Amino acid sequence: MYNGQTFHDPSTTEDIAMPLYLDEIYFNIASKEDSQKVFDLINGAITRGFPPGVTLKAGPWVSNEEPKIVLVLDIQDHALTFPAFTGAIAQGVVTKRRLGPIVEWSAFEKFVKNG
Repeated sequence: MYNGQTFHDPSTTEDIAMPLYLDEIYFNIASKEDSQKVFDLINGAITRGFPPGVTLKAGPWVSNEEPKIVLVLDIQDHALTFPAFTGAIAQGVVTKRRLGPIVEWSAFEKFVKNG
């Protein structure tokens, strides 16, 4: 069972740490109106909530070098994010998304020290 931080493996007595995701969303911004669409999209998600099973853990941050935002998300089931994300692509607002799992520094430290 997943509780938002760990997954309890019923075949053992262990809780397994689940990764968060670094979500980079690239936008099609060619005008001030496009910027407003992006703002409305992201601000709407922040104020009304993300899709079921998605929790904003940090961000959003806006890049000052390219048209993208960066978020840190806890995503329980990627399938539940498909309709919202595909809708943003269909509207021409989103051009690309890069989603990568990330773990706490302590997970890396444990790997280095314990193998």
